[in-house]
Amino acid sequence: MIQKKHWVLAATFTIICGALVLTSCSKDDNPFVDPEPGPGAEYRAILKSLDWGQDTTFVYGHKVPDVDAVCSSLGFARLMRALSYNCKAKVSSAMNRETEYIASTFGFALPELKTSVAAQTRLILTDHSDYAQCVDGAREAVILQMIDHHVEGDIKDSSIPYVRREMIGSTCTIIYEMYKELGISIDDETAHILLAGIVSDTRNLTKPATCAIDTVAWEALTAQLGISPDSIAVVSKHMSEAAEDYFGMTDKEIFMSDYKGYEYNGYRFGMGSLDCKAEEMDDFIDRMLAEMPEVLKENGLDMVFAKIDNKVPNPDTSDPDDLFIGAGTYFIYYGTGAREVAEAIIGPSLREGVTFSETKLSRKQIVPLIQERLTEK
Repeated sequence: MIQKKHWVLAATFTIICGALVLTSCSKDDNPFVDPEPGPGAEYRAILKSLDWGQDTTFVYGHKVPDVDAVCSSLGFARLMRALSYNCKAKVSSAMNRETEYIASTFGFALPELKTSVAAQTRLILTDHSDYAQCVDGAREAVILQMIDHHVEGDIKDSSIPYVRREMIGSTCTIIYEMYKELGISIDDETAHILLAGIVSDTRNLTKPATCAIDTVAWEALTAQLGISPDSIAVVSKHMSEAAEDYFGMTDKEIFMSDYKGYEYNGYRFGMGSLDCKAEEMDDFIDRMLAEMPEVLKENGLDMVFAKIDNKVPNPDTSDPDDLFIGAGTYFIYYGTGAREVAEAIIGPSLREGVTFSETKLSRKQIVPLIQERLTEK
């Protein structure tokens, strides 16, 4: 049994790249002293000490998985198999259109659906650290590792034998780093998988949380695959279009298309992430607000929120690949105490259920602010 945990932590979420703290045992109490020499020797020793059990260990990203969640689980399961551990990626709910598009374009198979796991199942989690986002049954499972790029959730790092948390643009970037540190070669199919996650979660290196190491991984993987910057920009554009394609979906399906749940300080809340053209915004907000009471009830929430990025036509029409610009974020809310939280972090309501930030905001920025307000309640 492991007597001392090993993990990589970020003290707080900022958009400061590489803000990491590595903790490890002293030589006197470290069960991994004098590991076999070679790349990633200490981590290899940690892996050998884990209680893997006799059955397959499943690797899961978060519920309502996006590209980074799916691709990080695929990439990490492949890494574990390269190290001779019996791991397989799964998804706990249906995948979105962006994920289906890039898997078809890059030619890799998607994980099978497995909506729940039995007690004592061995799990590895990627791209999340909240039980509300886990596969059903995770509370009774044995979580061996967590690889994530968000702030610590209600699954505490100290409860897991190995956690690697880096506040960077994509979980797939962390996994790319681990391949390199361990001296494991990345075949072209795995390169496509990791690149897909990085392009999606950084929106091709343009999101605020993007860091230098994301760029390093992006450059290395595109070079390996012989994909030019212009070509990957086209792929990224089509990925964005697929992510924002709500055609044929019900309003409930739209709201839940990029949704995450959280538990914090005794409160349960959920948050969607959506996009809408400015000229359609008023109607879109009304439709999403109409779905929020049912979302709150079905998920047993105290509050439900959604951010809606405001897409305004780009006045510079010379670039057909950049037809819209981001012009702020609408933030909508429902539930007891939700207005107080929303107005504290965003500003006064424009009308009931709706606030607006002139600065475009990401969910990674908003969720810690919600948690801060819930700490004070």
